[in-house]
Amino acid sequence: MWVEFVVNAKTMEEYGVYVCKSDFKFNCAHFIAFQGYRERLHGHNYLLSVKMMGDSTLGDDGYCIDFGDIKKIVRSLCKSINEYFLCPMLSDAIVISENEEQLCLECEDGSKFSFPKKDCALLPLRHTSAEELARYFWCRIIRTIGLSVLQQRKIVSMEITVAEAPMQQAIYRSVLPSSEEELLFKEMNPPQFRPRPCSEKHEDS
Repeated sequence: MWVEFVVNAKTMEEYGVYVCKSDFKFNCAHFIAFQGYRERLHGHNYLLSVKMMGDSTLGDDGYCIDFGDIKKIVRSLCKSINEYFLCPMLSDAIVISENEEQLCLECEDGSKFSFPKKDCALLPLRHTSAEELARYFWCRIIRTIGLSVLQQRKIVSMEITVAEAPMQQAIYRSVLPSSEEELLFKEMNPPQFRPRPCSEKHEDS
């Protein structure tokens, strides 16, 4: 069961931050593929937002967590995959081979793609859906800030939103891991589910 944040039973107070800037964006190509289906190669202009919730206390500086720290990290993460092809390295429907210069993909329908490796973001995902990207960023933000730092700040949960078009977004939210081992488990075990093709999501757009 999802519990968004912890409320002090006596004061009924809680603090949180929400950050969504116009440059929290990345423009990428991708396609969804699962057994029995492959959609066409296409792209999105993605926009990312971050929500962190704490408890009823603030740091000595008066912050739940510094906006500046979040903005610096999110901008860096977005830049790291901006204008790349997003490749799901854990796909069970794409045969992926690579050498120093090229990344080659072969799909069940016989389609073959070859990309310059330097133009690809090799992601530890089964699919490059907005849902899995949101979870990926959730893990990366915690890893980059540091779990111990967030725990010291009394951050208890985080929500990541990845929008792939206006008014069309996926959300991943969870309480923070209690240990480095739990965080590592999340990173190494992406979810197993069959995403809907982007083309189906966009039918009413």
